[in-house]
Amino acid sequence: MDEKVNYNLNKVLGRFSKFFQIMLVTAVDLQYLRDFLTGRGFNGITRNISFKGYPNMRNAILIVANILKSRIVLMIDDDEIVEDKNFLTKAVEFIGEKYKKKKLFAKTGYYVHDKTGYSLVQQSPKTRKLWLKETYINKALDKSINSKRRLNETTMAFGGIMVLHERLYKKIPFDPNISRGEDTDYLMNAKQFGFDLVLDNKFNIKHLPAKKPMEYWGKLRQDIYRFVYVKEKLKYFNRIRLKSLEPYPAVFLKDDLEYRAVVTSINYARSSLKRKRYDFYKEYFKNAKIAFTDARMKAVINAPRYFEFQKNWAEFMCELPKLKKLRNHFDRFGEK
Repeated sequence: MDEKVNYNLNKVLGRFSKFFQIMLVTAVDLQYLRDFLTGRGFNGITRNISFKGYPNMRNAILIVANILKSRIVLMIDDDEIVEDKNFLTKAVEFIGEKYKKKKLFAKTGYYVHDKTGYSLVQQSPKTRKLWLKETYINKALDKSINSKRRLNETTMAFGGIMVLHERLYKKIPFDPNISRGEDTDYLMNAKQFGFDLVLDNKFNIKHLPAKKPMEYWGKLRQDIYRFVYVKEKLKYFNRIRLKSLEPYPAVFLKDDLEYRAVVTSINYARSSLKRKRYDFYKEYFKNAKIAFTDARMKAVINAPRYFEFQKNWAEFMCELPKLKKLRNHFDRFGEK
């Protein structure tokens, strides 16, 4: 099945080969990478080289980019469509240039949705009255996107339209311990290590996400794990104040986070009971418990580990381009 999928993907990519140097990196390539690096002192990084999970997938992209000695990385996800003819030109604008007295090494654009522009639709505002994530995301975007200035400070980043310079991506990895929201978390990690990531309000992409079968209790659970974890990690940050992350994600990183999670879970549990969805009822009550138990435990254990991972990553990425045999495997453009 994998071979058939790869064959079809290569056929699609072949149509664009006359315009771009383009290649397909597969799970087989990642296995080769893991095998090659085993025993070379980078086991902490190697075990996380995978397409499983957004942070690991994005880190895999950065690793291959570094092997190929790419100065700039543009990330686009599989549920986006580029409609702007000047998209690639806009992508690299300002990167490596001076911004507020220091050089800019990262920026994000924003998603445009089919019917609502950049805004998200707030679902179930009564039931989610303490978990109005879409509302706060819209508030966070309004100021930057509607600004007269093109480059604006932002509290959010979008992994499907993100540009990273090698000076940044070789030092800062995506955090493999975060369940979702790895892009906005990356913005915070970059800031902690002295890098600015801004939003370019002339740089956007159409976002057409597939309908996902996950029920809301599952999405809420991922968010609970995510925000409890980030809240704990911020205790180790000394360059970021919670106020600088207002309105989003700050609203979910305050002392009342667990209260918000419990109330929202109970509201949905009651609704599920009325609809006689006893399976959902149990899962929502489990969410209320998780906020104080498993999510908290994992956050306390994993939050300080990011700094060790980052240190190992920087050393790893420094050595990677020197490994000629590895470059020969991935460089399919004849530039050895």
